[in-house]
Amino acid sequence: MNYKERFLEMEKEFAKEASRSPKENIEDLLVTFIFKFQIFEPCKYISEDDEWVTFLILPPDDTLESQIMALRKDEIVSFGIVNENNLAENSNFFNQIEPESLYQ
Repeated sequence: MNYKERFLEMEKEFAKEASRSPKENIEDLLVTFIFKFQIFEPCKYISEDDEWVTFLILPPDDTLESQIMALRKDEIVSFGIVNENNLAENSNFFNQIEPESLYQ
């Protein structure tokens, strides 16, 4: 499967539903990859070959560095495009959670 083509096709469909112009460049899209035991979101698609997909994991804030990863395609369970509006809402939600509350 060619993920780059699929992401661009998905973007065209989402843009049509939202009555907006689709983003034409893969570098403009935030994507998500769900593997057998891990979710990577938000990411930027970089490249792929027959067996591997390479992507850049973006940090939730500016205090961390981005990380590049290459993982086997046969371990991908699902994939999609990140709704950037929801990403901002999720970021605000997680910023409101105090770390001590997670360990009660």
